[in-house]
Amino acid sequence: MNTLRKIGLYNCMASLLFVVGCGKIKPQPPKAEGFDPLIPAERSYVAGPITFQLEDLERKINEALDPVLISQDSLHGKQRPVFPLRVVRTGSVQIRYVNNQVNFSAPIEVWLTNPLQPNKARQPKRPFCALDVNFNSTLTVTPEWRLITKAKFGEYKWISRPNIRLLGKDISLAGLADNVLKSQQGRIETAIDSAVYRELRLDRMVKPIWHDLQKPLQLNGEFGLWLLPKPISIAAGTIQGDSLSITIPLRIAFETQTKLGPKPIVTPTQLPPLQKEKEVAQKSVLRVMSFIPYTDINRVLAKTLEKKKISLVGGIIKIKEASVYGSQRAIVVKTEVGGIVRGTLFFRGRPFYDTTSNTLRIEQLDFDVATQEKLLDSADWLLHDHLRDSLQAALTIPLREQIEQIPKKINVAFERAKVGHKTDLALPEFRFMPQRIAVRPDGIQVLIKVESKVSVRVQHL
Repeated sequence: MNTLRKIGLYNCMASLLFVVGCGKIKPQPPKAEGFDPLIPAERSYVAGPITFQLEDLERKINEALDPVLISQDSLHGKQRPVFPLRVVRTGSVQIRYVNNQVNFSAPIEVWLTNPLQPNKARQPKRPFCALDVNFNSTLTVTPEWRLITKAKFGEYKWISRPNIRLLGKDISLAGLADNVLKSQQGRIETAIDSAVYRELRLDRMVKPIWHDLQKPLQLNGEFGLWLLPKPISIAAGTIQGDSLSITIPLRIAFETQTKLGPKPIVTPTQLPPLQKEKEVAQKSVLRVMSFIPYTDINRVLAKTLEKKKISLVGGIIKIKEASVYGSQRAIVVKTEVGGIVRGTLFFRGRPFYDTTSNTLRIEQLDFDVATQEKLLDSADWLLHDHLRDSLQAALTIPLREQIEQIPKKINVAFERAKVGHKTDLALPEFRFMPQRIAVRPDGIQVLIKVESKVSVRVQHL
């Protein structure tokens, strides 16, 4: 193309823009009506098993269980036998989990006092008998977050049989010893159950997690976007176990919302009673319900488009002001411009959440019909793409890095809890699912569904 033809085309384009710029563009604004139905609140779930090592349970029970299971002073009324006795645990309690039951075993000694002897000679010099005793028990969790056992006296093996020598012969008193043990087995069982109930409290481990889950999580620092989880309830499934550990499946139900602005102040709710269910799904489902008011979007637009200028052939366009509102299930962008084009321009687009890039943006942004009619066709191609691209960039909120940090943020919050140094939290999977978006009268409602797996292992009780 020779120089004269280039000059001619330039003059032609400049003339077209001059024609557009001579008159102020003021199309009829789209009406704020025709909105999407409200997305109902949906619950989210954080699920994962809490695992206790049997060796840690053994240590805790042995610390809590008094070596003297039955003493003379603890017996009253009809329970006091003719021969005062003591039942003493002489070794550590050992635990096994077999066939959905807890098995306790421990060595004990029975000491009898002969009331017919003088006071100084009453105290025996050796135990009446010694034996290894097994107790079988179910294991359940109460709504008060306590582990409950119902220990039942089982089989036992003699370590030292109850014998006396009479006329040079050993006479067995096993029947007497058996009767003594049977008469006191309820008290021995209660001593074990009480130690478990006092010391193995799940609430001490779960309460810090419950409180930390309520802390706001910052998703986007640039725009001040916060995720606010609100836990509602916790359910426990059937206890499971093996030769090394006992596992309690838990699932926390909560609702979420998002908020733009400074860090919200949250008052934590108290740990609720534990709900018991036969089975709880061990999959975490996070439904992030975001509501972004138009006022907040407009604040972001004002910050992003401040003094924005678009260079075109023949001059520049200045974006003086931009704001958004809803109309006919779409987002309307009202733009006040100056420069070679003056007046009000309306764009229309549909909000879209891209799960591949984790970005909220306005898709298929285009001139509104009324604006299109006010513009000359020849000026449209000069103005449209440049202004649209600028607005789309300003109306794009990147959340990829922040959302992918959610598992790490939950992990950090968990570790900062008082029991954090005693536990491990693992989030091996984190997968985004399709979402719903609704254009509402006062803002955009977005539902993002995320699935993951969580596991909690208690290192030390």
